[in-house]
Amino acid sequence: MKAYRSQSFSHARSCCGRVAQCGRCPSKPELCIENGDVPRSPWLSASEPQGLGREFGKVGEKPLQRTAGIRQCEGQARCKGGAAGCPSSETTAEGGGHEPAGRLPCRHPRTLCCGPGVRASAAGMPAVLFPGQGSQTRGMGSDLFDRYPELTALATDILGYDLPRLCLEDPDGRLDDTRYTQPALYVVNALSYQDSLERGEPEGAYLLGHSLGEYNALHAAGAFDFETGLKLVLKRGELMARAPDGAMLAVVGPDADEVRAFLAEEGLSRLDVANINTPVQTVLSGARDEIERAHKTLDACGTRVARLKVSAAFHSRFMAAARDEFAAFLKGFRFAPLRATVIANLTARPYPDQDVAATLSEQICGSVRWLDSVRYLLERTTAGHCREVGGGGVLTRMIRQIDAAPAPRVREPKPQPQPQSRPRLFCIAYAGGDERAYAGLAEHCPDVDVVTLERPGRGRRASEPLLRDPAAIVDDLLRQLRDRLDAPYALYGHSLGARLAFLLCRRLRAEQLPAPAHLFVSGESGPAVPSRERHTWELPADAFWDHLKELGGIPAELWEHPDLMAYYEPVIRADFTALGAYRHEDAPPLDVPVTAMAGEDEWFTRADLEAWQQESTRPLTTHRFPGDHFFIRAQWPALARIVAAGLAAP
Repeated sequence: MKAYRSQSFSHARSCCGRVAQCGRCPSKPELCIENGDVPRSPWLSASEPQGLGREFGKVGEKPLQRTAGIRQCEGQARCKGGAAGCPSSETTAEGGGHEPAGRLPCRHPRTLCCGPGVRASAAGMPAVLFPGQGSQTRGMGSDLFDRYPELTALATDILGYDLPRLCLEDPDGRLDDTRYTQPALYVVNALSYQDSLERGEPEGAYLLGHSLGEYNALHAAGAFDFETGLKLVLKRGELMARAPDGAMLAVVGPDADEVRAFLAEEGLSRLDVANINTPVQTVLSGARDEIERAHKTLDACGTRVARLKVSAAFHSRFMAAARDEFAAFLKGFRFAPLRATVIANLTARPYPDQDVAATLSEQICGSVRWLDSVRYLLERTTAGHCREVGGGGVLTRMIRQIDAAPAPRVREPKPQPQPQSRPRLFCIAYAGGDERAYAGLAEHCPDVDVVTLERPGRGRRASEPLLRDPAAIVDDLLRQLRDRLDAPYALYGHSLGARLAFLLCRRLRAEQLPAPAHLFVSGESGPAVPSRERHTWELPADAFWDHLKELGGIPAELWEHPDLMAYYEPVIRADFTALGAYRHEDAPPLDVPVTAMAGEDEWFTRADLEAWQQESTRPLTTHRFPGDHFFIRAQWPALARIVAAGLAAP
C-alpha cells in the first residue's frame, strides 16, 4: 500500500428597461428580440466539493420563454471612455464598466476594452474562476445584497425564501443543504463578478468554474441570463438532493492514477473518481459502505483522507437519475453562443456552443477534471492573470499549487494484447425517447458499446423534421448503423422501439448486411399482434396526456410546465402515429435469437409475449419483471446481464 501513502496534506445594476434589435441595448447588449430569441444578456429576466469543503426551496420553476416588460431602445449608446477596442458606435458592456453617453462616464481604464468578446490587451488574457460547493460560509454576500437590491429581490422571488437572511444568518442551518447551497452560491458568485467588473477588473477571456461554479462561468459568457441560470441551479440542487444515499471521500497525497489503482486492487467497484482537484488531491464518490472501507484502508496505511459532508454520491454513476431528469428539463431552454472561452469540467476543454445542455447534464455524473482544466488554462495564460470571484481563495490556492507542480509524469505504457472489437448494442427508443433513453443500461454494460440511434426531431437532431412512417424511420436507422457493423452487435428496442428493431432486422436481411447476434425487445407484444396503442395518436390533447400519465415514464416535473408539454407533444404524437401506421407483413422468420421482456403489471398476456416466437427460427427466451410499462428503469442491472449473456451465446 505504499503507493497510496501521503507525504503531506497539501492541497446590474438594474436594466435600463430598453431593448433594441439585435442586441443594441445600452445596458443589455445581448438581447435580440428581432428573431424571437430567448434573451441572452446575463442579467435580463428571461461536485460539488472543491476541496475538503461542505455539501449538503422551492422547485419546479418554469423555464424562461419570453421576458415581460421590455420595449425597444430609442437608439444606440456611445462609449465615452475611449478604451482600446471599444468603438463608440458599438454596444456597451453591461456590468463591464461602460455606460452610454448621457448616463454615467466610462469607468474602464484605457488598458481594458469594452463589449462582449473584447478583452484586456496590455495585461494579457485574463481568466476568472468561480467556486462551487464547499466555499459557502455564513455571511457571504454581506457587501453585495444591498448593492444590488433588484437582482437580490429577483432571486428571492424565484427561490421563494429570503436569500440574504439564508446567507447572512442561516437561522435554520440550511446553507449546507445542497437545495439551498447551489442557488445561494450562484447568486453570490454572479453578484461578485458584477461587482468586480464595476470596480474596473477586466472581463474574463477564459472562464472556469468548479462544478456548480461552471454555471456562473456560462452566465458570464452570455450562455444565459441571471434568472435562467438561477432556475437551472435551483432544479439541479433539487434533483441532486433527491439522489440515493451515498458518500464522498477526499484522498490527499496519491495522484489520480494511484487512487484508481487502489480502487482496482481493493475491489472497490462501486466507487468513482468524482474530482481530480490537484496532483495530490482526488475525491472519491459512491456507495457508503465502500467509502467507509476505502477510508479505513487508506487511513491505516498512512494516506491522508477526509470524509466530505454530503448526503449523496455526487459526480458518480449514482447520479444517473438526476442527470436524466435534468437533461429533460434542459430541453425547455435555449442557450446563446458564448462570447468567451468556458472550460468544461467534464472534458477539460472549451465548451462547444451546441453542446451546452448535454455537457451540463453529463457533468452531474461525470468527474470534475479540475486539474486538467487548469493545466489547459495555464497553457494559454498565467496564474498571475487568474482571479477568483466569491469564495475564500480555495481555487486560487489550487491554481498556484498546480502551477508550481512539476510536469506530469509520462508513464511508460504497459504492453497490451491486441484488443478485440467490443460488441455493440444498438438501441431504439420508445415513443418520445431520445438518445439518452438507455443511459442507465449503458452504465451497467462496461464491456459493451451501447449506442442509442437518435430519430429526427429530438435531441441533437431537434432541427430535423419528425418522421411518422415506420418505413421512413427504419430507413433513417439503417443509415445510422450501416457503416458500424464491423463488430458483433445486437439490437434492443422498448415499446415502439421493439417493433422498429424488428423491422430493422428484416431490412438488414433484405440488404444482405451482417445480421445481429441477438434481438432484445421489451414492453411490446409480438409484432403480429396489433398494438394496443395503435389509436393513441388520434386522441385529443387532454385525453392524450391523460393516457400518457397512465402509461408512466414521463418525468413528474413535465406536468408542471405547460410550455414543455407543448414542446414535447408533437414529438410523442409523431411516434404514436408511426405505431398506428405499423402493418405487419408475413415473411420468413429471422435466423436471429430473440429475448422478449415485459413488466408484470403490463397488459400483455403470456400469448402476446410468446408471439415473438413466430418471428424467429431460434428458441424464444422470455422474462417478466416487477413493474409497469417502464419497468426497465428499475431493472437496468438485470437487463445488462441478459444482454451480456445474449451477446456471449454462440
